Amino acid sequence: MIDSQNELAAELLRAIIESSDDAIISKDLNSVITSWNKSAERLFGYTEAEAIGKPITILIPPDRLDEEPQILSRIRSGERVDHFETTRVRKDGKLIDISLTISPVRDRTGRIVGASKIARDITERRKADADLRRANRDLEQFAYSASHDLQEPMRTVNIYSELLTKRYHDKLDGQALEYLGHIRTGAMRMEALIRDLLSFTQITKLDVVPESVDANDILAKVLVDLEETIKDCNARVTTDPLPCVRMHGSHLRQLFQNLIGNALKYCSAERTPVVHISAEIQGGYVVFSVNDNGIGIGPEYHKNIFDLFKRLHTSNEYEGTGLGLAICERIMTQYGGQIWVESEVGTGSTFKFSLPK
Repeated sequence: MIDSQNELAAELLRAIIESSDDAIISKDLNSVITSWNKSAERLFGYTEAEAIGKPITILIPPDRLDEEPQILSRIRSGERVDHFETTRVRKDGKLIDISLTISPVRDRTGRIVGASKIARDITERRKADADLRRANRDLEQFAYSASHDLQEPMRTVNIYSELLTKRYHDKLDGQALEYLGHIRTGAMRMEALIRDLLSFTQITKLDVVPESVDANDILAKVLVDLEETIKDCNARVTTDPLPCVRMHGSHLRQLFQNLIGNALKYCSAERTPVVHISAEIQGGYVVFSVNDNGIGIGPEYHKNIFDLFKRLHTSNEYEGTGLGLAICERIMTQYGGQIWVESEVGTGSTFKFSLPK
């Protein structure tokens, strides 16, 4: 009875291996191929008869032969190799990108006698990834160039509309002055949008270097910049002692500027605005918090508020371009950190961002 069950299990395993879309190959500890399924034949071009008994190195390009002893060393120690992305060579000499998962094979006594590997062709995925990166770089360069080139014309529109308003105020009727006001307002909004778009595209222009900056110093400068805004809304801004972090000071300044600026902008008319900045160590990260008692954000918007141009309010209600939080998220991505919000409508918000120590 046990033998028949073992035979059934073996047949089932063989059927799974043969029907798999992935190449499944076994080898001994001398790197000699011992099994070869149909998908391996399709992927690498060798038939089962051609492959079995041959060294696995027939699949490895000359410049990657050092990978095999490293893999065998890990297998002999009982370690599994997961999703190892590399390059292999077909029978016809064509190079293909593959992802390898390799597991030790043991005999009945538990002794490691070989390895079983699953190989998946990722050539198209890598090509698509490369195309996407190239398209993103092109789009970023276009956005940078367009934003940079638009600055001067928008500044000209703003200046001349202001001059018209001042010099010909007495000669223009009320409707003409209203139209000029709309032109100036639109030009100023466009200038702000261009500035933010330039900031967004320039984040990756600076290489991430292990530069240590004192977050207390950066915050102090930001609070000086926001001094008039703080006075205008009669806000109280407090802070705990903050640590030093490894990042460009300009990037940390942008984070504080956007998050504290938003806390002041979206304050509640029902209470005195209070903003508190703090930080704590959590594992291998420094987690900063910017807490406010403002109008709050509904849970359904917690993720998409970091999208480009995402606004929860019209520009008539609250000024802005919808790029501030997108800039913050882009900075955090650059440093391998995260940014998120904890908030409910009417109870204020706490924006948090984590930086590797």
